[in-house]
Amino acid sequence: MPPLKTEAIVLKKNDFRETSVILTLYTKHLGKIKGLLKGVRTEKSRISPLTFSQGAHILAFFYIKRFSELNLISNPSLVNCYEITCKENLKAWYLALNLVNLFTPEKEKDERIFNLLAETGRMLTSITTPEILFVIFKLKLIKILGYGIELSRCVVCGREEKTNIFSGKLGGIVCSHCRYKDPHAINISLKVLRVMRQLESMQIEKAGIIKSVPEEILVKTNFYGNITLNYHTGIDKIWWANEENLL
Repeated sequence: MPPLKTEAIVLKKNDFRETSVILTLYTKHLGKIKGLLKGVRTEKSRISPLTFSQGAHILAFFYIKRFSELNLISNPSLVNCYEITCKENLKAWYLALNLVNLFTPEKEKDERIFNLLAETGRMLTSITTPEILFVIFKLKLIKILGYGIELSRCVVCGREEKTNIFSGKLGGIVCSHCRYKDPHAINISLKVLRVMRQLESMQIEKAGIIKSVPEEILVKTNFYGNITLNYHTGIDKIWWANEENLL
């Protein structure tokens, strides 16, 4: 198979042997893949370490191996290193990269995820509310992955009656008639629901418009996003623990 030239964002980097690295990337045209970049950790290498650092936006050739999860990468060039200098913004960026790494399947292309990541990285170079941007990013990612979140009507029967019940398993709010579909459904306050609707419907590039969200409401919004993701994965660990450092 001939190589494919495409853009990618580095989700994770691991050193390999003495001179190489193994990268987990989300690519524009291949989805999430793992690739081996040979001989770049030497003094003679012409490839800057920024090019294979976590969070880097690169352009490279990818040689896809049909019967192996480890592909080959060559001739990478840096498109954007996202110069994120604020500590809190950098936390949000690494958390966003980790979410994509954890919850996207291998080699399943979705350009929307790539674009969402790239725009989030760009905004984190200057935004003053990274915690709000991160929560919006998570809600957008959940929607792209097909897990919900339906916030305007009952996700089961479509009723538009007022409801304060949320089901992570079903992916949204449920009415009192359908609550039995998920015995673990929990109450959600109308204040939190209104904020979730606003954040979920907002375009990611406009996240800077919202200057503040009460901490309790933002934490609750993030919590409902987490239980939705948790129901759809088999991850046997508390993957959200580091988010407490941001929210």
